[in-house]
Amino acid sequence: MEMHGMEMPGKADGVLNMKIAVYTDDEKFYDIVVTVLENLGGNSDISFGCRRVFNLKQTTELLAGAALNMALIDLETPMGKEAAEFLYLNDSGCSCYLLDKDETQGLFGYQVGARDFLLKPVENNRLLKIVSDEARRHQTDSLREIKIRIDGLWRAVPPSSILYVESMGHNLTFHMVDGRKVRFVATFKEYYPVLNTFPRFLRCHQSYIINLDYAEDMKSDVFRMASGEEINISRQYRKESKKYFIDYMLKKYYESPEKKQ
Repeated sequence: MEMHGMEMPGKADGVLNMKIAVYTDDEKFYDIVVTVLENLGGNSDISFGCRRVFNLKQTTELLAGAALNMALIDLETPMGKEAAEFLYLNDSGCSCYLLDKDETQGLFGYQVGARDFLLKPVENNRLLKIVSDEARRHQTDSLREIKIRIDGLWRAVPPSSILYVESMGHNLTFHMVDGRKVRFVATFKEYYPVLNTFPRFLRCHQSYIINLDYAEDMKSDVFRMASGEEINISRQYRKESKKYFIDYMLKKYYESPEKKQ
């Protein structure tokens, strides 16, 4: 597999990261995609991570480790249809585009929820517009949802559904408001930039990020959550947590409908 900066899952250093998979054995087409992404990345606040795969095993391995934002699947590459079907079943939030020289293959796109069908050869300007449109869509989506792995499938969930996140080794557990515990392989290094996009999330400990909308009280070394659980605040984060909690609650109070009346 070939990689071009595929490690980023969300937002870091003020730059939003977008992950794209290109399923093709056509090296010329892949080089065109990389060139388009490099040109876009130098003129936007989005960083693009692109990975080339050209068999079903690689596709499976890729989705096991990361949710995708966009996929370009060349149906002329062996097992291309199977790759599109696998993506459709395992990452519902990914925008899928199919490519083929045979325009009748466009009908297959409806079966796998493809966003569009591209007739090969694909013009650079067409590809540029598609990626640009997807980047804008990704910017909007990143402000209202978070992708997590639920029962082996990547799903987008609203931030309001997350109570707190716990880190243990190389695993994260998302404690959901409805009582579910969603655990999968990931680290805070990957997800902190994503969660930090939303003001409601606060890291109060090396192992915890909480949703302040469900923090009912703060003592010197713990947050008491709406669920009744107490989340430890480490010494390292204590001063910052106290200030952020007070500022967040005051802002929330003054912006409440009751206060505005």
